[in-house]
Amino acid sequence: MQRRAWIPTIALVTFAVACTVSFGTAAASEKLPDTLSWGIRAARGSSYVMDLALLKMWEEKLGIKCFTTQVASSVAAFPKLKQGRLTVWKSGLRDAYLANNGLREYKGKKYDIRMFYKTIDVHFGFVVLPRSGIKKMEDLAGRTITYTSKRAVTMTECGNALLEFYGIKDKVKNIPNLPMKEKHAALIEGRVDASLEGLPNLDSIWRDAPDAFPLKISKEAAAYVDSKYPWFWGEIAPKDWRMYKGNYIGVGPGLDYPLYTVATPVSTYVYATTSEHLVYTLLKTMYENFGALLKVHPFFRDYTVQKIASAKVTVPYHAGTVRYLKEVGIWTSKMEANQKKLLAKLGKAK
Repeated sequence: MQRRAWIPTIALVTFAVACTVSFGTAAASEKLPDTLSWGIRAARGSSYVMDLALLKMWEEKLGIKCFTTQVASSVAAFPKLKQGRLTVWKSGLRDAYLANNGLREYKGKKYDIRMFYKTIDVHFGFVVLPRSGIKKMEDLAGRTITYTSKRAVTMTECGNALLEFYGIKDKVKNIPNLPMKEKHAALIEGRVDASLEGLPNLDSIWRDAPDAFPLKISKEAAAYVDSKYPWFWGEIAPKDWRMYKGNYIGVGPGLDYPLYTVATPVSTYVYATTSEHLVYTLLKTMYENFGALLKVHPFFRDYTVQKIASAKVTVPYHAGTVRYLKEVGIWTSKMEANQKKLLAKLGKAK
């Protein structure tokens, strides 16, 4: 059974621990909906605290009653978006791409999912310890590796494609699918030789193995992954990324750059029929109060307006998002060209 809770009630406990932020009130210049429903997978963790902060801000600033609704998966969430029973859903790019193109579990169904904003790019890499003797991707041949739980399909696709490129997919052995804590323990204890990670997870590994490091991959390897799956791309992880050695503060060493990785974004999604004025107003209000959001959680630095859009995404942005990004000068000619290409593929007018 889904859990539906009015956000101020939930926020009282969360924000007593995090911090107290007052956003004030103001009337919107045009008609906004009375309620907003934000889909969540679980009521815990940094992502949930950040969601609550946004909803609290919009509620107090715009007078919209904001709710969180637990939804198990994108397969369940996208029909709710289409029906207007859910306003916003957060997921990986893979799910939205498959839904819009009627592939895999979405076959035979018509969706027009649009990106609200990109929240964070996840960068992948095979992490090893120096004592393993593994120095490059080819050294994984004959070794035991792990990804994560079988439900993490995106990570598994990335790992398999990288192993294919280096010609060792059939040479690795015993690939257990382990929960996050168990696979970190297995790596640290030497029960597996390498673990495919979203690289920010190194933070937790470094607490017990500060010499753990990701294997380098080539630009060509990332391009190969991209050619197989249109929800990945290769890029040099930017130096303002929170694991950069120059500004990382923690028990580990941070990462050296330049570091070429395979990336995929996690994003928030709305349906194409969602009000342009609503989406535009939510974004505008978010960035007018961005300083207060940063006081709630430092990971909001990954949500800066310069980072929420990309010319590489394979799901089009919502018209309200495009309007706001053009207004603040973030929307580029490359983003415009990509947007037109994606809309044309969906058979939609600009």
